[in-house]
Amino acid sequence: MPDQPSQMISAGEVFKLHTMSTGELFKLYEDGKQRRYGLLFAINGGGFAIAKFIAPDCSGHTTVLGALRLWNLSAVMIVMTVLMVWDIFNFGTQMSEKLHGDVFKKPGRWVLGLLGGLILVGWVLVAIPARQ
Repeated sequence: MPDQPSQMISAGEVFKLHTMSTGELFKLYEDGKQRRYGLLFAINGGGFAIAKFIAPDCSGHTTVLGALRLWNLSAVMIVMTVLMVWDIFNFGTQMSEKLHGDVFKKPGRWVLGLLGGLILVGWVLVAIPARQ
């Protein structure tokens, strides 16, 4: 297996998953989970930063980035968040099967669902125009 998390796993190494020890599989699970959650937060953090820049200012003027509006950004980020949460859920479920249910139990699923839900609520609130 690659030493660095950023390195890709080759097709030949994928077949080694069946012969890996539980410790190696657990490390693979933790590294994969860390990368996926990091990507979820990085993408959404960047999106919220962009939303802050194109939000209406105190005088009520809407600053736009090209033709990008807040609701456009929110819609794209909602779809992206749903896809990322779905990917994390599938990854956790698959690794749980490989590790005989020792990882990604009910509390982990609840945490993922709640984090995803909170992020989605944030994007819905960004999309709703503020009352003046």
